Amino acid sequence: MKELDESEILQMIGRAGRPQFDETGVAVILTRSDKRVKYENLVAGNQPLESHLHLQLVEHINAEIGLGTIFDIPSAKTWLRSTFFYVRCRANPKYYGVTPNDDAIDSMIEERCVSSIEILRKHGLIEDIEGKFRATGYGEAAARYYLRLPTVYRILGMKGQSKLKDMVITHRKLC
Repeated sequence: MKELDESEILQMIGRAGRPQFDETGVAVILTRSDKRVKYENLVAGNQPLESHLHLQLVEHINAEIGLGTIFDIPSAKTWLRSTFFYVRCRANPKYYGVTPNDDAIDSMIEERCVSSIEILRKHGLIEDIEGKFRATGYGEAAARYYLRLPTVYRILGMKGQSKLKDMVITHRKLC
C-alpha cells in the first residue's frame, strides 16, 4: 500500500459531483485514524498544496519549447516565474531547498532553466537555431506522448532493429 499524493487526492475529489454531470458528489477517503486530521485539513483548504513541477521540469520545458512559449533562456525564466511552482517557492522556499530570499530564488530559476535546456540539447530533443530553441522530432514526440526522460533515453538508445521483446524488457526495467 502507498499513500497518495495530496494533489492526486484533490484531483479525485474535484471530479466528484461536477455540476455539468451530477447534482451532488461524494468523496470517501479511507485512511488510518492518525492521518484523519491531515486529510480533513487538506479537504478544508487549511493545508497548503506544494508544486511538483520541479520533479519533471525538463519534460515541461520541452513541451513549452514545442508550443513556442519558450524559445530562449529569458523566455524560459519568464515562463517558470508564471507557474504555481514559482508561487509556492516564494511562499515556502525551504520546501524546495532554496534560501528564503529573492536572489536565491532567482538564481535557482536561472540554474534550473539553463540545466534543463542543456539536458534537452544534449539528448537531441531541442536544437538552437540562430539563438532560438526549436524542438526536434524526438522532442516533439516526447511532448506529444508525455514521455518521461528515462523512457526517451531508452528509446534513443535502442538499435534500429529492436524487437518487441527488447522494448518490453526495457520498459520493465523502468518500472
